[in-house]
Order: sequence, then C-alpha cells, then structure tokens
Amino acid sequence: MALIDRARSETAVVRLVTDEICGRRTTPERVTEALGRRRRRRWRGFVEQVLDDVAAGTGSVLEHGYLTWVERAHGLPAASRQVVRETEGGREYRDLEHEGLDLVIELDGRLAHDSWDAAGRDADRDLDDLAAGRASLRLRFAQVFDHPCRTAARVATVLHRRGWTGTPQPCGPGCELGDSGSPDAPESPR
Repeated sequence: MALIDRARSETAVVRLVTDEICGRRTTPERVTEALGRRRRRRWRGFVEQVLDDVAAGTGSVLEHGYLTWVERAHGLPAASRQVVRETEGGREYRDLEHEGLDLVIELDGRLAHDSWDAAGRDADRDLDDLAAGRASLRLRFAQVFDHPCRTAARVATVLHRRGWTGTPQPCGPGCELGDSGSPDAPESPR
C-alpha cells in the first residue's frame, strides 16, 4: 500500500494494482484488507474502483483505460472480458468480446505484442476470427488514451454494422460523437 500511497497519478495506481494482482503477487481481497487497516488512505476511492474493474476482467493500464475512457465514458455496450478460447495451440484469452455481435477487441500493449513471434500469433488469431465470422479490432495506447472519443465513435460504427442498436453518448463538451451521440456527427470544435 505504501507504493500506492506515493503514486503520482491514477495511471500509476492502475499499473501498481493490476501488476500485483494479475502477476499473482496479491489478491483483491488482500488489497481491500490493507485499505481497511487505515481510515485515511491516499487514492482509497480510486483503488476501490480499480479493484472492481480488475474483478470484472481488466488486467492492465490499457484495458482499464479502454473500460473507463472509451466504453463507459461513451455508453458503449459492455464487452465480456478475458474470454477463454481453446485453440490448436492451447488456451487463449481474448481481451474483449461482444459475443452476440461477433466482435473481438484486442488491446495491444508493447510488452506482449512487439516481437516478431507475437505479431505472428496476433495475425493468426485475427485470421481465425475472420474465418469464424468474427471481426477483430486491435487498439493500442494512442487510440485509448490520445483519442478515446474518436476511438469510441469508430467502435460504435463497427458495433452498429454488426447489429448493435444502441446509441453511444458523448463524454462531454467537444466529444467527437457530437451532441447527437452519432459517430457520423461532425466533430465539435474543442
């Protein structure tokens, strides 16, 4: 908890929590217990939110960013997280899947996706998805953190083309979804 107390940003808090829990060095219950030992804790409310998101399947800064900055902020439908799929090569985990819409979204950070072999595995997974009738989107840090509104608009367009009938919501003034919530609305001046 001392490291979290000294964290300088929400992103640093997310990294610390997800690294420890997803690296199996601690559990959400232990972090919650440590939070409860002292009444005053820096980041307490935010850590509690992150723990809820980790329990829902987010396992990295990028996955948490997509959930909060793209999906929730723009009213996109909730995806299933860390969906297990058995393949010829063994068990795979898909970051996000909209099962009823046959859409997979992979959130590719540098760590597991920058090598030649990893790029080949990613391409194979995309081919498998297409062969099975699923669309596969690959997003990186820039789409999630630098352009979340534009990304939400594009994801909403793909979701609509695959049968989603909902309406995305602008996250605030200047959101690229525009006042109508339509991804085709002209961009608002920032």
